[in-house]
Amino acid sequence: MNLTKYNHTDFGIDELLHLKGGRKILVVFSTFGEREADLVCEKITLLETLPAGFIDRIILNHRRTGSEPDRTEAGVSALNCGVDIVVANELEVPDMGKEKGKGSDMRRSLYVINSDFAAGLSPREVIVVFLDADVVPLYFGVHFVTALAGAVLKGADFAKAGFWRAMGRVKKFVAQPLFSVIEHPALKTLTEYSYPLAGECAATLDFFNSMTFWQIYGVETGMLVNTAFSGYTVADVNLGLYDHEHHSDMNIQKMCFGIIRTYFQSLIDQGIVELKSNAVISDTFRCEYINEENERVQVIENLTELKYRPLKEIISNNPGF
Repeated sequence: MNLTKYNHTDFGIDELLHLKGGRKILVVFSTFGEREADLVCEKITLLETLPAGFIDRIILNHRRTGSEPDRTEAGVSALNCGVDIVVANELEVPDMGKEKGKGSDMRRSLYVINSDFAAGLSPREVIVVFLDADVVPLYFGVHFVTALAGAVLKGADFAKAGFWRAMGRVKKFVAQPLFSVIEHPALKTLTEYSYPLAGECAATLDFFNSMTFWQIYGVETGMLVNTAFSGYTVADVNLGLYDHEHHSDMNIQKMCFGIIRTYFQSLIDQGIVELKSNAVISDTFRCEYINEENERVQVIENLTELKYRPLKEIISNNPGF
């Protein structure tokens, strides 16, 4: 697998419009409840300043916390700029239930893209850009789309965002050390991603259709391992400075558990690692700590994640596509 490194300043809009030709660029924002209601509207409005024809469709992949339309949906609809709102709670995918999670909702949005928004198009000619909605406005710009999509227009099958971020605890203290633990020719590329857990990425629809998806915390790690053992061309794109909503220590611990578990399970699935003497990969996060009241607290939480097969296996068996 070859990895090319870019800076966001490497891409000029005139060149990108020329390279785009007849290809389609779809931008997907993921939101949860009303948490990012204002932020996502600001970002969509900013992307509307790009030259007409560069972005073909903006999609809001939204998960409601209740049963009724919320402020996020109302705000995006009020922009009157043709954003397609996809409510993840209501989407039905043949091999999925009602489970929620970042990875599962990404996969649902890709299913809809295949069935509705890219119907009749070659998946190699469709570029999908996934963006997190909670990025601090100070750091977000149109370069998030032009640089990530630009790397794909220049030949990458998959482009992962990189940036400088003051916090980034999971990346610094878990993911990057973890990816250096096991030496294997295919895994070397994992150490070259500047921000391997970034949610911002772009790829051809063909690439995304070929990936297995993990349901929650393991989605980025699982995709990187998949990619490492493939023949795809990838890019690491420096987007500059970055920050977003910070998580609690307990949520960080759950993320770390999910990433570590996904990494080792993925290596087992690839035949690189083998567990012996009845050892198994656990789905249960266990820890004990002493809180500020000097009390012992025990945590036992089931963090099971589903691993979904590639969407291309569903599409090939569905005559409706």
